[in-house]
Amino acid sequence: MKNPFVFGKAVTGKNFIDREKELEELKTSLLSGQNVLLFSPRKMGKTSLILELFRRMENVTCIYIDMWRITSVHALSKELINSTIKSTYKSVEKILAEINSLLRTVKPRILIDTDGAIAVEIDRIEDEKSIAEAIDFPERVARKKNKRLIIAFDEFQEIENLDGIKMEKIMRSVIQHHENVSYIFAGSKYSLIRTIFGKRERPFYRFAKQMKLGSIDKDILVRFIIEKFRETGKKISKETAEWIVEICRSIPHNIQHLCHEIWYETKEEADLDLAKEILYRKVIPSLDDGFQMIWNKIGSYEQRRLLIGLAKEENPKIYSKGFIDKYDLKTPSHVEKALKSLEENGLVDKNMIQDPFFEEWIRMKFVV
Repeated sequence: MKNPFVFGKAVTGKNFIDREKELEELKTSLLSGQNVLLFSPRKMGKTSLILELFRRMENVTCIYIDMWRITSVHALSKELINSTIKSTYKSVEKILAEINSLLRTVKPRILIDTDGAIAVEIDRIEDEKSIAEAIDFPERVARKKNKRLIIAFDEFQEIENLDGIKMEKIMRSVIQHHENVSYIFAGSKYSLIRTIFGKRERPFYRFAKQMKLGSIDKDILVRFIIEKFRETGKKISKETAEWIVEICRSIPHNIQHLCHEIWYETKEEADLDLAKEILYRKVIPSLDDGFQMIWNKIGSYEQRRLLIGLAKEENPKIYSKGFIDKYDLKTPSHVEKALKSLEENGLVDKNMIQDPFFEEWIRMKFVV
């Protein structure tokens, strides 16, 4: 029987959990031409929300661009042109007839994939005029076809690695005039997103409506877990489902991961003892290599000690003398510097380790 819990990738359809209010707000905003800044810690389901929104959209062309995969300004320009053409043109003859009026500086070569799909190859783009034309291309196509496009830039904070403010200026100068394309700027590193969209001197200052993706209602998550077990002929107690939601801090990815393993080892009914055993015997150890890599990349002694303190203490007063002395953090300024670095790397948010599984791993390794 197929395991009903899916993790490690974006989910849509029957595997998608709730977010009906967020979906409706996004849909209404984007269809009215409003750009949206969508931010949340990692694993809260941001990408799944975008893809589920796109799945439900009717008579709208939706384009998803993962900025993690974009390694240069040229790559971004090519992706925008390619994705727009593939999403809006089905006829080679049609795009050949119209491409010269849509692109003047950039001269693409139209190719046909082995599966018959249209593809585009372009010479390396580096000058501002060509970059601006590539960014403007979706709007030109949308205007010509008289239809709305929605483009989602996932992990948009990665623009910092693409000439940073220079690229932001070009994008802002072009996108601000778009009337037929709406944009989702999604990010998971809040400190960087806050800098890009929140600092007055930055090009994207207050450019988009802000939506922070919070936790899903706990009762909804508990019902989701119980229902998925029931649909596959198994049971799980409400107490156990509630514990799963609590230990995972309502993070969809973590819930799906833990439930996937619990379901696999459940013959008839999962109880609390089994759930706890699976978490500490199977789930956390399975993540050891990845967490060890994260830990090894943290070169600062203060950052490591601060993480141990955050993992061990409940509601810690991190700037207090007692906390600083206990974890050998020297001074409040050292704590502040360490905290800022951990926040910028997406490991900590509001004095809390973002990934509860990473927090449990730290407890198992370093907290006695």
